[in-house]
Amino acid sequence: MRLDTVLIAYGEITLKSKPVRAMLERRLVSQASLVLRMAGVREFRIHRKPGRIVVKCGEALRAAEALSKLFGVVYTMPATEADADLNVITQTARDLAVEEIGPGETFAVRAKVVGEHPFRSKDIEQAVGAVVLEALRDRGVSVNLDSPDRTIHIEVREDSAYIYTHMLEGPGGLPYGSQGRLVCLFSGGLDSPVACWLIMKRGVFVIPLFLDQRPYVGEDYVERAMEAARRVRVYAPVKRFPMVIAPFGSFMELLERSPEERLRCVLCKRGMYRVASIVAERERCQGFITGESLGQVASQTTHNLMVIGEAASKPVFRPLIGMDKVESEHIAMRIGTYEVSAKRVHGCALVPRKPSTRARLSKVKRIEEQLGLVEAAEKCAKMAKRIYL
Repeated sequence: MRLDTVLIAYGEITLKSKPVRAMLERRLVSQASLVLRMAGVREFRIHRKPGRIVVKCGEALRAAEALSKLFGVVYTMPATEADADLNVITQTARDLAVEEIGPGETFAVRAKVVGEHPFRSKDIEQAVGAVVLEALRDRGVSVNLDSPDRTIHIEVREDSAYIYTHMLEGPGGLPYGSQGRLVCLFSGGLDSPVACWLIMKRGVFVIPLFLDQRPYVGEDYVERAMEAARRVRVYAPVKRFPMVIAPFGSFMELLERSPEERLRCVLCKRGMYRVASIVAERERCQGFITGESLGQVASQTTHNLMVIGEAASKPVFRPLIGMDKVESEHIAMRIGTYEVSAKRVHGCALVPRKPSTRARLSKVKRIEEQLGLVEAAEKCAKMAKRIYL
């Protein structure tokens, strides 16, 4: 049976006021159109129905897969469209069941009727269930309403019915770019791509910022960051995905001269915050994101985060602050960044043997002034360049 339609189900958007909901739906339709073109789906039509976005195309499976990565989407369902007539629905569902249900398998029928029709959901479920049992009697097929091997879903909306058996889970959240712009401090390690993705899921247009610390990191460190950014880019429904790269090596050279080795990480992070604040201002962003998780490393104690945060002139967003490493790993595996981020690379050569967990702000500021680290961070930000992935 030909699958000629993709149903897009969204969740959080339905909770908004009518004008906001309409705006978000229009944005989702526009982004769905772009995603399909980027995926090479040539001919399609998109329109809105109450509670659903409907995509008509001849490549429903391919389209559903591409659309399942779109923020705001809860599920995509490759389906067959039929007239909203009980006999037509029953026959179409029967034909689909013949193709999908194997010998000895169990099935259930789940129907949903939206609007006024001369039949109810129960009528569809009973009619389709009886016809499928009769058609597949020689296969030993039976009904199981609790945990079926196959589920035939039927949605009736306005003058159409949509019959499907597969649902692809989407990321949910809000349409990309509907909630402002943020820079993301992006190293390519486990946490920063996950933090970036989580904020993107909330509808934020994100610009990754990579601080190139060479020669204090290896070439493989830089390559990992670029590859991780490309993995995150898959979820951005934009023609060109910006990334900013800033040369941080000269800052690191000054940092190496610090009279307090234990404070290097705190001093380094304060420099990164300054660069991120300046770049955020230049890129018309409302703040910046970090992958910090409370207590994960010495610079991420509550005390040190307070000292580091003092250097920021823009709001700091920390989506992982209450997560542990295992939780971040699970998300990284789901979004496709774990494989890249888990690679062993030549990391920072200036990490102290015993980093401070309770840096004193007065001492940190004194060393910054002594080494000229504020000016070095500002110079780094001025030399930052935008590229596109």
